[in-house]
This record gives sequence, C-alpha cells and structure tokens, in this order.
Amino acid sequence: MKIVRSKVKKNALLVALVFASLRNNLTEGKMCTAKNSESNSFLNGFVFDSSKVDDILSCVLKCSQNELCASINMNILSMKCELSKSTKRKHPQNSVYQPQMIYMEIRDPPGFTADNPIPSCKWIKNLDNQAKSGVYWMKFNEPSSASFQVFCDMTTDGGGWTLVYSYTFTQYSKFTSASNAVTPAPYWPVNWLSSSYWVPRSMTTPLSESSRSAMGFALWKKIGNEFLLKPNITNWVSCVEGTGSLVNWVSGSLTCRVVKAITSTCTNVAAEYIRVSNSGLCLQLNGKFYVCLEGSIRSVWPVHDPCGTSNAGNHLQNIPNPGGALYIR
Repeated sequence: MKIVRSKVKKNALLVALVFASLRNNLTEGKMCTAKNSESNSFLNGFVFDSSKVDDILSCVLKCSQNELCASINMNILSMKCELSKSTKRKHPQNSVYQPQMIYMEIRDPPGFTADNPIPSCKWIKNLDNQAKSGVYWMKFNEPSSASFQVFCDMTTDGGGWTLVYSYTFTQYSKFTSASNAVTPAPYWPVNWLSSSYWVPRSMTTPLSESSRSAMGFALWKKIGNEFLLKPNITNWVSCVEGTGSLVNWVSGSLTCRVVKAITSTCTNVAAEYIRVSNSGLCLQLNGKFYVCLEGSIRSVWPVHDPCGTSNAGNHLQNIPNPGGALYIR
C-alpha cells in the first residue's frame, strides 16, 4: 500500500511540475502549451495509441512529439499512457469520471483553431484516416499566409477534399434559356467587360455546400490539382488532370470517373476533356457538353448532362435548392 501511495504522490507531483513547465513552454525546448489538466478524468473515444511509460512526463513528451496527439489519458497506477487525437474542450460529452486517471490537454487538435491550422484537407486525412467532414482552419505553407476556415469532405472518393466553390442556377426552371447560368461565379481568369452580361462573382470561401460562394481562384492551385464536382441534379465526378488543368485554366484532356450516381441513366459515363473560355469552363465527352459552369446570362446555358450529349432532359428535374459544389485535392 505504501508503494502505491508513493507512486501516486510522485505522479501527482510530476503532474504539477509538467503542467507548469508546459504552460511556460519549457518542455524539452518545444513550443507546447497545456490547456487543461484534471485528476480522475478520462476522455473517451479518441485514443489512437496506448503504451506503458515510466512516468507522466514521458507520456506528455510522447504526445508533444506526435502531430496527431492533442491530449493524454494517464493511469497513475498501471502507468498506461493513452494518446488522444481530440480534447475535452472539443468533445465535453466524451469526458467521464475515472479514478486514478489524469487527463491533460496538450494542444488544440489540428485545424480546430487558427493557432494550429492544417495545410490542406488531404494532409489531415492522411494523418488521421478517421478525420470527420466539417470546417477546419487551414494555412498555406507560406510566410505571408494567414489562417482561414475551409470545409473538408472526408468521405467522398477517399476524402481529403477542400470545398472551393458552391453554386446554384439563375433560371433552373428554364434551364436552356440563355439567361440561365451558374451563380455566383468564381473569379475565373477571364475578361468580363460588362457586369450586365455576367452573374455576380465571389471571393468568399464557402464553409458549406449551400454557401453559394467561391474561394479566390488563385488559391486553388495551392491546394492541389484533382477536382471533385458534386451537383445535386446530375452524377458526381472526380477528375485527374492530363493535358488539361482546371486550377491552371488550361484546356485539354482529363481522366474522370463517376463517384456517385445521382441519376438513373448514364451512371458510368464521365467527361474526358476540359474546355475553358471567357464564359467559364465546360467538361466534355466526344466533343459534346457534359457539365458547363458558365456565368454568362446573355449566351449559352449551364449543361449538366450525365450522358454527355448536351441534352437538358437528362439531369434531374424539380429538385429543391438545385446547385452543386466543387472541391480540390
């Protein structure tokens, strides 16, 4: 019993010392700030690593040296150290009372705050395959870059997608009308001389698929070059660039495939070419239009044909809140 009490007292002292050290950024010279420390507390559901250690300091260091680790659970009797990828602050409902346990928050989970941003949605998906879709803080790996919020799709076609554009239509009920276009439009690298010919443009990063806005186009290439198109009136497709490139605004070949069938027809048909113009962009198949994201309200119309035949009768009709979302990875 004396040995157990001695171990508990030793670890209680270590907790106090470690917590004070972390708050002053002194642990092993690493910039690491402890947010919270609690006795008889355990964060359930986010443990990704478990091992026995000599003392709580060793557990803290294990966490601070792992990018995915945000907090620890430490059993001061068995010396079992658990690394967790989330925190009580983010998931208070997962905190439970458990004697002989110490919970310590080491840092914010990646992307949870502007102080600990992720470089891309793909990066956090590669780091944590169980990462959830939602809003994250992101920062490009550039000295002048500031943290900003993005929406990540972590489930579709392997996940790791960053939402860059969300749109609807100006005349969905009159789809083939020249006044029908996608709206708003990103700041495509095109020369739109008169605003009376075009839909409004956006440079506001969308934080949901219903936001109806667009991240600044110049930032897209910093995220990646694959793209995912998710309309709710035709099939979803993901595309890898060939001689053509969306993010570099170059017409040419693509390799695309359907990742989710929305329509009952042409469920395996995908585009093979991207054509960019002053109206916007079109995905094509055998020279005919598959999907067009164009912003002119005086000419053409925004084809969304799952069969790639430039036909307005193949996409879904009478859909509430029609539109789509474009992601980059």
